[in-house]
Amino acid sequence: MATPHNSDEPLKELKHEAVPGYPKAFAIALAVMGLYLAILLIASPGATKSHHGHGDDKKSHATEGKH
Repeated sequence: MATPHNSDEPLKELKHEAVPGYPKAFAIALAVMGLYLAILLIASPGATKSHHGHGDDKKSHATEGKH
């Protein structure tokens, strides 16, 4: 059970010193991931085609087995 907090005592705060380099490393990693995503989106072939052929779409049935 938690004991009631005495209002006369200040709250204890856990602290640690910041490690230099982490914000810069995070920004670099985020930039690399964004660049990779942009390259993937630009290099993508375009709109995706449905794998569910319609009854009147004869072309989709003719090429279905060639994947």
